[in-house]
Amino acid sequence: MRMMNFLTALRLTESAAVPCIALTGSGGKSTALFRLGSELTSSGRQTLLTTTTKVWARQADHAPFTITTDNETLLARELPVLLSRYGRVLALSGSAAEPEKMQGLPVDTVCRLARLASVQAVVVEADGSRERPLKAPADHEPVIPPCATDVIHVVGLSALGKPLHSDWVHRPERVASLTGLRAGDPITTEAVAQLVVHRDGGLKGHPSGARSWLYLNLMGKETDADKRAARQIARAVLRHPVSGGQGYLAVLIGSAAGAEPVLEVHGRVTGVILAAGRGSRLTGDLPKQLLPWGEADTLVGHAVKTALSSSSLHEVMLVTGYQADAVAAAVAGMPVRVVHNRDWQAGQSTSVRAALQALAPDVTAAVFLLADQPTVSAESFATLVAAHSTTLAAIVAPLYRGRRGNPVLFDRTTFDDLAALTGDTGGRILLDSYGDRVRFVPIDQPQPQGIETWDDYHSALSRARL
Repeated sequence: MRMMNFLTALRLTESAAVPCIALTGSGGKSTALFRLGSELTSSGRQTLLTTTTKVWARQADHAPFTITTDNETLLARELPVLLSRYGRVLALSGSAAEPEKMQGLPVDTVCRLARLASVQAVVVEADGSRERPLKAPADHEPVIPPCATDVIHVVGLSALGKPLHSDWVHRPERVASLTGLRAGDPITTEAVAQLVVHRDGGLKGHPSGARSWLYLNLMGKETDADKRAARQIARAVLRHPVSGGQGYLAVLIGSAAGAEPVLEVHGRVTGVILAAGRGSRLTGDLPKQLLPWGEADTLVGHAVKTALSSSSLHEVMLVTGYQADAVAAAVAGMPVRVVHNRDWQAGQSTSVRAALQALAPDVTAAVFLLADQPTVSAESFATLVAAHSTTLAAIVAPLYRGRRGNPVLFDRTTFDDLAALTGDTGGRILLDSYGDRVRFVPIDQPQPQGIETWDDYHSALSRARL
């Protein structure tokens, strides 16, 4: 299985802007802090590491150089030299009141330092958890700099199944109030999901405009059961859309101390069914999307039901064009979003563009399916989405016993290129131009065939009845 580093998972390789990354929560923040610092330095960015709370004094050894001063002017003068020499520097203000701990920097100081020309990235630990894997924030927490561009909320999954007790949870009484658990109750995946999406829980204090991420730290426990539990949390969390600046763009699953810290990235994937064309090779006025298929169904209805049956898709969208009202009526009552393409006669590219314009800004990827390929299975969607979660490949396409086919998944990094297509062209043309950014996944099924003629239709019906 291919794994990822944090920079790829957070899509920081796609931007030249100076990131200011704040880590909140529990169960691996410090490990993630130093790992992010190492990755950013390796990518060529001079990186300031700090905390707005406290860290153990022993953790200073994880940075190439640590500067300790409460004099911001001195710090601003010394940082350019230190960053040039060491690549990354941990900045602290002095000893904390607690034994063996060091105090971090004020949030305003962090933001002023982030604006220095010599600082090309900032990573700040913005929360404390007394080394427990799970927590809920107090009134004064977390302490996130207002200039943060990204907030990563960390949860240590070693807490799953453990009792709600201070041995495992920092501020268990607050966790109880946010989840409905009682003292001593086992911590469930449902409770973790409820806690992290709560605006007084994992989403507390995220600055407006910052991107929010959830990191489920397996803490070295990477069994199939552990990963299934993490995916269950991810699915529950992603059912809460990003709205009003609150919500997670994606859920990362991995082990912060592992060889590579990210095993999977789960985002919101939309299934797009293209059903706008007339099907001119079939005589008559009836759109081929409305041809009967199965018991009291149509080709378009069958395609929508197949997509809806896949738990890998967070939304299903239907793009209509020719006889739009009739096609939409065929899926009435189904939880599908219908988008009408008024320019459908100009070719398939216009339907692709209409779908992209209608996608929510928090969508990670889109899987495109033609309505006239009824042998595509729900398992195909799951296979493509699973492959994307472990690679974040720009395009994920199926190989049916060695032959390319549909549906095809397109990562959001391809959306501008997709929108630029013209004429009767779909995204298939990008499979060649994207080269090694395309991931092909084998599916041991016959290649789905489109229905273009009456012979195709009757032949497909006959095979379906066998």
